[in-house]
Amino acid sequence: DAMETARDSGNQELAESLLRYFVEADMKECFAACLFTCYELINPDVALELAWRKNMLDFAMPFLIQVLREYTGRVDALDKKTTKKEEEEKKKESAPNDYVPDYIPPIMGPSGMSGFGPLAITAGPAMQQPAQQGFPQPGMMQPGMPQPGMQM
Repeated sequence: DAMETARDSGNQELAESLLRYFVEADMKECFAACLFTCYELINPDVALELAWRKNMLDFAMPFLIQVLREYTGRVDALDKKTTKKEEEEKKKESAPNDYVPDYIPPIMGPSGMSGFGPLAITAGPAMQQPAQQGFPQPGMMQPGMPQPGMQM
């Protein structure tokens, strides 16, 4: 009844003090039963220490095996979760670099011709090099020079 009352209370100190009582009274079977009944309330290090000091390790072993199994399961679950998150982050990091558009729409230029974007615009008259004397640039009028096809 004392073990069930300790379990139902949810008080960790009460459960561990009851466990200490069973160890001091050398009640090995009650010690093992208390570990089972108050499983959620007993810290594994407390159970291990009490069992070791009074040579009751055989009675604490089922409790310790169950705790070890539970902790191993938790660590494995966290490891899987962490691995999954790391893989998703790697995919997110590499995804922008791998993007290739399926369709690139043509860019309409000022003349209405498609395919000639801003990079196809040539330099205006201010950007052209001045022509050398005697060798006029085609399409450029030089003062005092006759244009091809024009008579003077």
